Amino acid sequence: MTMKATNPLHAIFSVAWKDMQILFKDRGFLIVVIFLPSIFSVLFGSVNQKAMDKERASITLPMALVNQDDGVYGEQIVKVLNEIESFDIQTPDSIEAAEQLVGDSKVMAAILIPAGLTDNVNSYQPSTIVVMIDPTQESYASVITGIMKEVVSPVVLVGELSYGIRTLLADYPAYQQADANTRRGFEAQSLAANMASVQKMQADPWIKVEAKTSQGKDLIIVPDNLFAMIVPSFTVMFAFFIVGALAADLLKERQEGTLRRLIAAPMPRWTIITGKMLAYLVVVIAQVTLIFGAANLIFDMPVGKSILGLLVMTVAMGLAATGLGMMIAAISKTDRQADTTGTLLGFVLAGLGGSISFGVVPLYKGGGMMEVISKLTPHAHALSGYDALMINGKGLVDILPEAGILLGMALVFMLIASWRFRFE
Repeated sequence: MTMKATNPLHAIFSVAWKDMQILFKDRGFLIVVIFLPSIFSVLFGSVNQKAMDKERASITLPMALVNQDDGVYGEQIVKVLNEIESFDIQTPDSIEAAEQLVGDSKVMAAILIPAGLTDNVNSYQPSTIVVMIDPTQESYASVITGIMKEVVSPVVLVGELSYGIRTLLADYPAYQQADANTRRGFEAQSLAANMASVQKMQADPWIKVEAKTSQGKDLIIVPDNLFAMIVPSFTVMFAFFIVGALAADLLKERQEGTLRRLIAAPMPRWTIITGKMLAYLVVVIAQVTLIFGAANLIFDMPVGKSILGLLVMTVAMGLAATGLGMMIAAISKTDRQADTTGTLLGFVLAGLGGSISFGVVPLYKGGGMMEVISKLTPHAHALSGYDALMINGKGLVDILPEAGILLGMALVFMLIASWRFRFE
């Protein structure tokens, strides 16, 4: 009498479900893969964020601001200037008082917004915002005027669009015959539609500017929110701690005869291995989801624009980690040896791959031989992918090379494991 073969998918999910129930009941395991990276991320992130905020707070430019315009555009410029963290704004009552502050070197510059600015913008008439620089601080003149040009550029754009719209509408009989209120309604509607298109283009421009070094490498961008660097580093590091757990678990089941009973069942051997890998892959996905989600909600950590990209990177990293665990199991003799080897390898790869930081620039971006060595680790490619998504705002297509390398590593690990592993 022969036993009926089990459906491979059913076998995979059965093995995975059995292992997941065991894993999620193991408090020690959950502490290592979820709570420890969370605690380390909070501690290191908070300390470094406070230090960076303190350093930024020490760099302030004292400015005087006089707004003589009583319209919406003058208010808009004042609001934007007050939101610039490096500006320490004072608001004297008059231009003369502002000039006095500059003359006494109490402020670096005085920004003078003229009366009638809003009316001039609406009527397409020129206006001049004066930036009066302290003679002893002339080196800052280009910086301050450059910032002011960026601040007023939206107002200039509105003026140009409004004038263009009125010019075009003037040729339409319906506009010519309408009263003043109806004309303003036409203009406002057209302006709103055009501004929506402009804002969309500004958010995702057709022509993008990328800064690189003279060697053609991307510049290291330190994000305003340091949790975007620190949280992925510790998450990737502890994600690979499943390597030892997976290897030890597999060998323990072999030693106790559990694998022998499984292979006696009417299911292919590969479904047993796939099911175990799937269980640990789910753990990695849950780990990343919980930690990134909590950091985003609590510390406002940016997660980028592509959730699909994050999922692809996480799955690729999880497959690399589980594949490495299978390989360790295949070359180890006992579960204790596998656990020790996996833990030691986790720390070594974390250091080489950039999860353990030795400065602002991670090893996989540091140049030289150390960068080459770093990129031999799965950690470096996982961190590079998360960095592109969360800090640089890249999308799924941009991280496909990193995900592909991780999947390639996973394939190599699994091929070695399938060659060396013995079920009995």
